[in-house]
Amino acid sequence: MTNYENLPLYAVNVKVFVKVGLIDSIGWTKRFLFCLIPIITYVGQIIHIFKSWNEDMGETSMNLHILLLKTHCLVRLWLMVKKPKDFERFFQCVEQWYRDIERNGDPQMVGTLKEITKRTQLLSKMTIYVAAGGTIAAFFYPLSFDRRKHMITVQYPFVDALQTPFFEFLFLLQVLCLAPIILVLTLPFTNIYLISLMFGELVLKDLCVKLRNIRSENEETMLQEFKKCIAYHQKIIALCDDLQDLLSMDGFFHVALFGMMLCMLLFFLSMIHDLRLILTILTFVSYTTYMLFTTYYYANNLATESLEVANAAYDTPWYRGNLEMRKCVITMIARCQKPLQMKAGGLYPMTMETFQAILRVSYSYFSLLQGLSQQ
Repeated sequence: MTNYENLPLYAVNVKVFVKVGLIDSIGWTKRFLFCLIPIITYVGQIIHIFKSWNEDMGETSMNLHILLLKTHCLVRLWLMVKKPKDFERFFQCVEQWYRDIERNGDPQMVGTLKEITKRTQLLSKMTIYVAAGGTIAAFFYPLSFDRRKHMITVQYPFVDALQTPFFEFLFLLQVLCLAPIILVLTLPFTNIYLISLMFGELVLKDLCVKLRNIRSENEETMLQEFKKCIAYHQKIIALCDDLQDLLSMDGFFHVALFGMMLCMLLFFLSMIHDLRLILTILTFVSYTTYMLFTTYYYANNLATESLEVANAAYDTPWYRGNLEMRKCVITMIARCQKPLQMKAGGLYPMTMETFQAILRVSYSYFSLLQGLSQQ
């Protein structure tokens, strides 16, 4: 069993990916079976949307939203399958860093580390409850209709998905296998991203504490301590670059798809009067908005905290140091003028301003669709 699998910071989130064989796995059987079911369902859903495009615009918009959600899940699945070793190395780096702060860190930072660990464990518990509730909802939602209906409507050539025994087989396959797979790719994956951002913010705070603790009267000692802080800062930058490389593509699809997903949900909501469907759509809208908000909130916190390093460097007694010390301080301050930003696809900075822009674009799409439907 790997050390990072038992890291309290990530709680059960990393263990889930280990158990299903997406990381830390030699064999490919688990990984193949985990990928097969979403792909088969995705193909069947595309066929259904293509064949029922002109039947009901509201139903089509709901199907498109689910298709976009599945697309995002498949992007995450592709990232996990493509870069399992990169994820493992990242988790190992975080695990070693976590243990180092736990053993040798400043008492203030050790207390902050414990507080963040408690928050992440609470987040993980909430994930378990949401996953259990989502699985139960996935089972009862199709049963609440008078006609036969799957959780995700699909069609396949030469097969009637609503006839026995295909209906029962697909129903159980979606509820017992597909729903947990979607929840795994949505909740633990997002939790790992959020926890990694929180840890990045923590080590930046640790760097600021180290800089402000430089108080030696000896010029050479002060210079050596400051150079250690520079190396520590470089290590933080490398950690953020690794996180960026791992999840940049996921962030891009999040930005690209979220506007359309929210637009489809709002459009479908404006066309239905069934209370059951209205509550379902409102739940989707709330959940999707919350997940995007929390991701951009913690990414924004990381960028803000990275700018604070410049203030901490200026707070050092550089005026008592030698010329090399002063040059090092100027270099660090200059480097910190550019924040450590996570970028979606390497293009869009993940800040609260970008989050607001996405909401505005989503509402613009919705207004356009609603106007076209009323003509």
